[in-house]
Order: sequence, then C-alpha cells, then structure tokens
Amino acid sequence: MGRRRRIGAFRKDENGQALVVVGLAMVVLLGALALGLDWGYGLTQRRVMQNASDAAALGVGKMLATNVVIANGSPAFRVSQEQAYCLATQYAKANFSFSPAGASTTMAIQFLDSSATLLATISSAACPAAASGGTEVPTGTRYVRATSGVSFRSLVASVAGSGSLSAGASSLAKLSGTTMPLNGKTWPMVRHYNPADYDLNSNTPKACPNPCDPTVAAPVTFWSPNATDTVYGKFKGLVDFSRYSTRYSQASPVPQLITQWDTSGSLSAAPPTTPKADQSGKCGGAWDTAGDQDPTNNDKQCAIPNWFYYPFEGVLSLTASHATVPAGQEAPSDLGDRTGNGVCGTPPDVAPSCGSGNHFKGDWIETAPGDVGSNMATNMAAYIQANGDANNPFAQTQVKGGTPRQVYGASITMLVYLWDCAETFNGNASPGNQWDLATSNNGTDCSQITATGNTPTPDRVHLFTAAAFTFYEGLVSGSSIQGFWGGFFGDPGPCQSDPTKCQDLNALANTVFLVSDVP
Repeated sequence: MGRRRRIGAFRKDENGQALVVVGLAMVVLLGALALGLDWGYGLTQRRVMQNASDAAALGVGKMLATNVVIANGSPAFRVSQEQAYCLATQYAKANFSFSPAGASTTMAIQFLDSSATLLATISSAACPAAASGGTEVPTGTRYVRATSGVSFRSLVASVAGSGSLSAGASSLAKLSGTTMPLNGKTWPMVRHYNPADYDLNSNTPKACPNPCDPTVAAPVTFWSPNATDTVYGKFKGLVDFSRYSTRYSQASPVPQLITQWDTSGSLSAAPPTTPKADQSGKCGGAWDTAGDQDPTNNDKQCAIPNWFYYPFEGVLSLTASHATVPAGQEAPSDLGDRTGNGVCGTPPDVAPSCGSGNHFKGDWIETAPGDVGSNMATNMAAYIQANGDANNPFAQTQVKGGTPRQVYGASITMLVYLWDCAETFNGNASPGNQWDLATSNNGTDCSQITATGNTPTPDRVHLFTAAAFTFYEGLVSGSSIQGFWGGFFGDPGPCQSDPTKCQDLNALANTVFLVSDVP
C-alpha cells in the first residue's frame, strides 16, 4: 500500500514536469512565430519601400526630363529641388499607405552626375513647393536616386526592449536625351527655324538673364502678330492642312504637296469617316477634315479654327520627295545641296533635306494670311484644357501681367514643324512657272529670308525639321501664344540596354529609365 502511494506521488511529479516542458516549448514556439511574423512583415515593408522608391525615382526623373531648357548654352532644369521632393512624396504615398499604423516614413532625393557622383540631396521640404524660385537642381544631373524608409513597431523587438524595426530601399533612374518623333498631332501653325530659339538667353534675353536661374525663367513667345521673327509679309504662321490647294482653280482641284491629308473625319476618306462637330460656327454644324470649305479665304473661317480644336491627324513628312508631283501641281524649287550653308551649316539632329541628293525632300504646305485670332486661340485653349496636364508643376503659377487669378493652367506638349524656305504664287503666270522661290535680300540662301511686314508673302513653306513645344492654357490668346521649347517624353530605345547609345539631354526630347543601383 505504501509502495503504491509512493508510485502515485511519483506519477504526479511527472505530470507537473510535462506541463513545465510544454509551457517552455510554447514560449519558444510563440517567439519563433513572432520572429517569423516580424521577418515576413519586414520583407513586405522592404518590397513596399522598393515600390515607393521606384515610383519616386521615375516620377522625379520624368519631371526633370520634360522640363529641360537650354540656358547659357547648357541643359538646365525649370523645376526646383523642392518641387522634385514634393512630387516624389506624392508618388510614394500610394505605397506608403500599406505601411502599418503609427509607422514613420522618410523620403530622400539625390541628384547625381553622369558618373553617378552625388551633387545634391534633399530630404525635406514644405509641400506643395513654390511654383517658382527654390533651390536649383544641379545642371549636371544625369541620375536621380530616390531612397525611402519606414520604421514600425515590432512584435519581438518590443518584448526584447527595442521599440521598432526599420526597412528601406533605393532606386536609381538615368536621364537621357532621345529623338523627336517626326509625326504626330499638330496645330495649323508653323514657325521659321532659328537654332537660337532653343536657348533661353538667345531667344529672349530678358527671359533668363545671365547668369540664368531656370526655375524663374519667363515663358518664351511662340507666336505674336507683331513679332519680328513671326511676320513674313501677310503670313503670320498659319497654315492650311486642306487636301487640295487653294491657289489653283477649284474647278479642277489640285492636291497639296503633303504626304497624307486628314481622313479622321471625312466622307471622302476610304472608307468614309464621320465628320466632326464644328467648333468654328462657320461650317454649318459638321466639319469635314478634308478641309477646303472656304478656299477663297484660305480656309480661315471653317477648317483652320477646327484644326486648333481637333489637331491635324494626317501625315506631314520631312523625308517625302516631291520631285514628281500630282497632275496640275507644280514641282517645288530645287533647294540644292546646301551642305555647310545656311541652316544646313550646323543642322539640327533631324534635317533630311540637307546634303547631296536631298534637294526635293520635305512636304510643302500652303499658308493662310492673317492672325491666329480669338476664335482660333479659344479652340486651342479648349483643347489644352480637355487633354492637357492640369497637375503640371506650373499649373498654379501666376501669369505675369495677367488678371489676379490668371494662372498657367493645364499644359500640353505638341509637335510643331519648322520651315526654312518659302515660295510665292503668281496665278497670272504660265503653268509650270507659277511658283517662285523666295530668297533673302542679301543673297541666294532661301533659309535666310528676311522677317518683315513687307511683301513678298510666302504662299507655301518647306518643312525643314520638327520640334516639341509645351503650351499652357493660360498663356494662349489672340494676341500672344507662349510656353517653353521641349517637353517631349520619349522612349529610351537602345540606350536602355547599351549606355554607349545614350544621348545627352537636349532642349526638345528626353527620357528616363531605371538602372541598377549600388548606393
């Protein structure tokens, strides 16, 4: 009996030890589980921060790429470091929203040169940033690094006496120049090619005095009815995209020397397309994109105002040859070799008509005399408002000299064509001799035609090259159209895989893409 009691007591002791072992095991298991949760959550936050950094680096990179200006002969940026930082935080917010409650997040933007050497860092700013002024982005910036971080309360670390854990990541984006597209939607407005236009100091000295602070640069004038670089006789930059020429008899329509007329809303298209709602008030309710509704007035009442609301969707070419022309049309002037002369002396990147064998390359488009006018400017501003970027960095910038509430507003970057040479038309001359090349007063170089209010007035102009221009809703009126050259965001192309194919930043078209980062 005593022995049984002793064995029973021993068994009770065994049960007690098992509970202790199980309890200790549970502590270990719970600790391991908490550690696993911390580890997994930390990895999740690391991925969240990587996404935030990727978005911020690309967002800031695109902002810089689309706001390059040439000042004092070198690329510079119209935006400030503060604007870049505030944009980075906006791009990161969507990812930061996945951070745990009570977590603190950080963001830093670094600007690096072409060798990835650090030039400047910004890690805080009052947002939204001022639309002008601020700290300049270093002109040598060719890389942007975004570094994001988060600190959050840990399940295990808090028990161990440590209040939080942290996770972070960085992304590096490369800026590069790219090639301007040669086709795209465009307005019925051209400008004479002048390479000095692209430099803020050369174009308008008062816009950015030397030394230039590009963050406070005034916009440049693209068009004005009285500008000395816009007015050529009665021609002030308006062109007619109509299918047929307005210079010949309308009894036998003669096609213009353009590659493809606008078939986007025409009953004459094959197959027919639906005409568009008239935005001029002069077309009778519907407008056919073939144009030619008012040829005796160079289509200024109906077609041209509508092409400001519905940009031209045909094809204009810098490379098409017009040595052979449609029946009834007259071949354009032979522009000659021009290698090393005039605009071909230091040609832009895209100038197909320069050089031997290229004498007839490039479309010729007919002009319309007179001003842009309020009806055309109204349609232009309406298109920008409906299709532009209302959140651009300068949307709330006050227009200098405007009304108290007049701001830049929405922006849009458009393809614009630049002409070099012009021809005049004489309907009284014999067929084959009705078009004459307009030459300068000081020589035979047609690209140096003098800008003057005197005759002759160009009747058709030769498309020499293409450029990008960023227009703003609040800077468009019947008396002036302003903005900034450039702003086109293009594809990286072979540069993304082969750094030797990359270009330096330029005034017109740039790009950005992520690269491997080794902070």
